[in-house]
Amino acid sequence: MMRTIVALGVLLLSSAPADAQYFGRNKVQYDRFAFSILQTPHFDIYYYASEHDAARIAAQLAERWYARLSVTLDHKFARRQPVILYASHSHFAQTSIIPQMIGDGIGGFTDHFAGRVVLPFAAGLGETDHVLGHEIVHAFQRDILRQRGRSLAMLPLWFAEGMAEYLSVRELDANTRMWLRDSADADKLPTIAQLDDPRWFPYRYGQALWDFLAAKYGERTIVKALESRANGGAIGRLKDATGKDAATLSKEWHEFIRVATAARSARSDKSEADKNDARLTRIIGPEQNGGRMNVAPSISPDGRYVVFLSERDGYSVDVFLADAATGTVVRKLLSTAGDAHFDSLQFIESAGAWDAKARRFALATLRDGHPALTIFDMPDGEVRQELAVPGVDQIFSPTWSPSGAELAFSALKGGVTDLFAIDVATGHLRELTTDAYSDLQPSWSPDGQRLVFATDRFSSSLSRLSFGRYELAILDLATLMVHPLGGRSGGKNIDPHWSPDGASVYFVSDAGGISNLHRVDVATGQVAQVTDVATGVSGITALSPAISIGADGRRAAMSLYWRGTYEIRTMDLAGAELARPIQTTNVPTTAAAPIEAPVASAGASSVPLGASASDGFLSKPYVPRLSLAQIGSPYLSAGGGAFGSFVRAGVSMGFGDMLGEQELDTAIQVGKEAVDNAVVATYMNRRSRWNWGVSGGRIPALVGASETLVRTTGAAGDALIVRDTSVLQQIHRQAAGVIAYPFNRAQRIEASVGVDAIAFDQRTTTTTYAADTGRTLSDATVHRSGAPAATMIQTGAAIVYDTSVFGAASPVLGQRYRLAFAPAFGDLSVLTTVADYRRYFMPMRPFTLALRVEGVARTGSDATDVRLLPLVWNLRDIVRGFDTDNETIRTSRFAVANAEVRFPVVGLLRHDVSYGSLPLEALAFADCGRFWIPTAINVRNAETSENAKQSFPGNSAFQMQSRNLCSAGAGARINAAGFVFEFDAVRPFGPASNGWRLGINFQPGF
Repeated sequence: MMRTIVALGVLLLSSAPADAQYFGRNKVQYDRFAFSILQTPHFDIYYYASEHDAARIAAQLAERWYARLSVTLDHKFARRQPVILYASHSHFAQTSIIPQMIGDGIGGFTDHFAGRVVLPFAAGLGETDHVLGHEIVHAFQRDILRQRGRSLAMLPLWFAEGMAEYLSVRELDANTRMWLRDSADADKLPTIAQLDDPRWFPYRYGQALWDFLAAKYGERTIVKALESRANGGAIGRLKDATGKDAATLSKEWHEFIRVATAARSARSDKSEADKNDARLTRIIGPEQNGGRMNVAPSISPDGRYVVFLSERDGYSVDVFLADAATGTVVRKLLSTAGDAHFDSLQFIESAGAWDAKARRFALATLRDGHPALTIFDMPDGEVRQELAVPGVDQIFSPTWSPSGAELAFSALKGGVTDLFAIDVATGHLRELTTDAYSDLQPSWSPDGQRLVFATDRFSSSLSRLSFGRYELAILDLATLMVHPLGGRSGGKNIDPHWSPDGASVYFVSDAGGISNLHRVDVATGQVAQVTDVATGVSGITALSPAISIGADGRRAAMSLYWRGTYEIRTMDLAGAELARPIQTTNVPTTAAAPIEAPVASAGASSVPLGASASDGFLSKPYVPRLSLAQIGSPYLSAGGGAFGSFVRAGVSMGFGDMLGEQELDTAIQVGKEAVDNAVVATYMNRRSRWNWGVSGGRIPALVGASETLVRTTGAAGDALIVRDTSVLQQIHRQAAGVIAYPFNRAQRIEASVGVDAIAFDQRTTTTTYAADTGRTLSDATVHRSGAPAATMIQTGAAIVYDTSVFGAASPVLGQRYRLAFAPAFGDLSVLTTVADYRRYFMPMRPFTLALRVEGVARTGSDATDVRLLPLVWNLRDIVRGFDTDNETIRTSRFAVANAEVRFPVVGLLRHDVSYGSLPLEALAFADCGRFWIPTAINVRNAETSENAKQSFPGNSAFQMQSRNLCSAGAGARINAAGFVFEFDAVRPFGPASNGWRLGINFQPGF
């Protein structure tokens, strides 16, 4: 019990503003956005000036979704629904609404506390419409469940996300069918009960389940399942809504999938070559040089090399150069795992490009929050140039001009996607298209006169907000006129690449139900299907780039979805027979009417709205106001022990503004006695790159306890036992301010200043028992000052660096350090210095060598004063195998060194870095520390009270004695629902060692 109270005191005392964490990467607010609110009948749309016109389109889309979903779900919002829009994913990643880092795979979210829908504009307005609808479904789910006392957070992802995906798509799209067809063909379809396993992607399989349920039992089943109060979790809801048990529903669902995908059984005698195109050669996959996700291939002009993106190293998506014939990885070009500056490789929407001479490779990246083109010298892989691209929000899919002087690319600007070109030498940027249509994946023609790209301009209507399929188009660079190019009707036509002679264009289409490589004759519009695969030529999403054609036209590289993974396969195009010609009614390009791609003047609106329904929406400036965001679960605890009984009750409340830029957290605790009462308040402001905060409160902390038992004789000669228990508490009354500035996502500086008034309470309870019967004869408690009060002005400054990459229970790659100085003056004068350096190597997968060197020192005239909180609370945190004792707790300085080999147990068996469903990490370690301990205590200006004189002999001299502690051992860490437990067998060294010991700790590895 006492250790628990001590831990609580430490936790409260360390409750500085959140940004003042010891380590951790930075969520940097690179840009400052001045938001306004667009009010529609049911929504408050938060937007800023650069996305003004696109936000008005999104407002109309939101109302259209509300009209649909309110009927389908038979529900109306109880209050206005906030929707917060960002112009691009790079802006969205800076949001303060949630503290977590936002990766490329997150296209939006709905927070469970305030119900805010938050999303960026996607690469196309049609994709934005889909994500917006998906998140508004979550808003409906949350509202329906909240009115019934339930929480959306308690539902599994396949239930909530699958429902949202179904209602925002309605039918099984070709990309989901690809996943299902692959699983069905391998006879590995999951049951409903197995959908909780993260191996089964909840969006795709959950969408398929709800598509089946709606088709079989009607869409009313969705409402019944949401409103159900049945036991048994999500499956209990389905049973209640359909009247069928999970086994029956799973069987019916599997049959539905097989019919919908026309899957061929893996148990047939057909080989993979018969199921897939036999002309494709697998060069990179889970068993051949890659990971499970190998995408965005880019083959060199001479066909010798291929660049691809993969998570083969297990902890980030990186860029690799491989031999195009064998798939052997030559080198890693770039990794975001340990790089302080690269925020994103945009592996979902983009691929890189070689120049015509195979000497340079360009990749669209996000660097320190802003779009850039990273250019490598090839094939040595050195970064040659970082070309910043100001004026746009995010860039995708660069393509070189034949001369190598320019790069063209697609870019998000103000929420819409257009084509741009930039001079590599001067950085001069020119806009090639400027409108609200989506223009993606440009490819520069061999003659340098044209760009071919994918666009929805021929199938979409902005006036009706109808977004059609992507088709191919050619942009004449001299006139900026756009011509439609033939493709396959009834499906997408994306990712175009020129043939070497410029006579035809290769592209990906799913018009036949399966994404395959196609070719179109530019002059005639005649289309031919080149490949015939069983699953799909595809990147991660339906719009991801998936193919690359060598400049000599002899070889193609493509990513293929197969058995739950993305593989890189190549195909010899020279003399290859086509899979089949396609009968098409496409008009030849030469006869198609050209469409001008107008370029707007600087600062002009890029979205022609016309007489839009959004004209009636009112807009007003956003004024930040704090409101109640959440209430922590109230608690009541009681207990007792050798040092007395306790009763405590508490509650916490959080307040924030709509954009998460201001946060006020409060907590209060009421104890059995007034001395146990605590209150803490912390305010953080993240409106700019300078994050600052203030905090204050009254915080009690247990710092010592003792117990004595004395056998004595009473006045009547009877035998007595007298027990004295003494508990020493510090009561801190604090006020502090902190400010932090992140240079990038890895490095920041911090500074703080505050005042800490420390009072002491020593509670002594004397209990007298009859020695023969044990009966309590008397019980008395006396409070007195346990030490002289002290008031200190505390200051601090630190520089922090952290590029570490976490595995399941500890860091496995990167490095981190902290150098801090904290002078304090007033009644006590002391300087605390911290130097902490940690490095993580992976010499051989999956083994990590972790090293730590740390030194902490208190210096100054009052460095050994016992009124200061201990530097070491739990010795096992830094040197395992030893318990904290009275000597160690008085340490005024220490230095430790730790070495540890850690590895995932499952990964060792699988020869990768995976951890399994219950993450388990094995470790072997050696720890060593030296602790300097004063032999006497010096307190100046001690109180003259008898108690103070007894506890603190004034002006006494002291000497420092050093103590060495070392140990070695092995153990394991397990991550159970986010809580990390470490179990060790430790051998302490030294004269006091008693052999091997078993230990347990409750924190991630250092």
